[in-house]
Amino acid sequence: MSSVLGKMVSSLAEPSFGIPTDVTFQVMGFRSPELADGPDIERMLGEVRGHKLLLGLFSEVFRRSFYGPAKETKDIIPVKQTTLGAFEKMFEYIYQKEVQWGPLTVLELYDVVNLAEKYDISGLMEEVTNQIVNVPLTMENLMEVADTAAQFTQFPTVSSPLLLTCAKFLKKNTKTPAELLQFATDQAGKDQADTVLQLLALVKGLPAGKDLPALKCHNCREDKCVNGSVITSSDKFIPGCKMVVNRQSAFCVNAGKVYTVVVVEAGKTIVKCTDQNGKDQSFYIIYNNIPTFCYKCD
Repeated sequence: MSSVLGKMVSSLAEPSFGIPTDVTFQVMGFRSPELADGPDIERMLGEVRGHKLLLGLFSEVFRRSFYGPAKETKDIIPVKQTTLGAFEKMFEYIYQKEVQWGPLTVLELYDVVNLAEKYDISGLMEEVTNQIVNVPLTMENLMEVADTAAQFTQFPTVSSPLLLTCAKFLKKNTKTPAELLQFATDQAGKDQADTVLQLLALVKGLPAGKDLPALKCHNCREDKCVNGSVITSSDKFIPGCKMVVNRQSAFCVNAGKVYTVVVVEAGKTIVKCTDQNGKDQSFYIIYNNIPTFCYKCD
């Protein structure tokens, strides 16, 4: 989609644009009652409003729902078995907003996967899959990520590569069979036995030694870490990526400070990030032909 058209589509979401929405989705879910021993009650978690024409252009499912022979006659539609956050992310994608994936957990990302499949939005599926399979891994979160992937086997194109990435990470970080056995032993009694067995089977099937497939760096997402290299392209500013100011840039007064990418904005020329104190700041990606940031992977 061209940048001009993308901006127009994005503007549709703003009431001030002047084209009112014509459909409202009420996201339903269960909230615990005030009394601890009472039953969970289905309630409306929130509303998301949209334009039928735009939704129909992005999704064949929406198109049939709004314009097909058995079209929906109501303008208020309940939606179940999802979360309000996931539904809002789907609409951000449709309305060409900058989707901030960074704050979402793997489980929350799978909620978006479920919606992408339900409404047959292939572009959204591709984007959220890329976010999932490149999730930063540590030995502390490895089992949580792997166990989440194992719970969603109905999405094999997402879960299979994620489990394989987890297995590659585990193999890389357990240098000996004894360390691998200790890892498996440490998981005993955590209700993740099946996932541990899956990981061990995948690790066993991986090539040994130097032939092990490359594992992307958790920060720069490159097969071979490029820590300290300048960042020259907007698509390299992945939410959650750590970086420092290039000492050769116009912003060298901030050299040494660590920033975390939030989102690329304003025609992909400006990156919004947070500093070590959580303060939001924005910088030009390149200023006077000099890249502003370098990767901070260590």
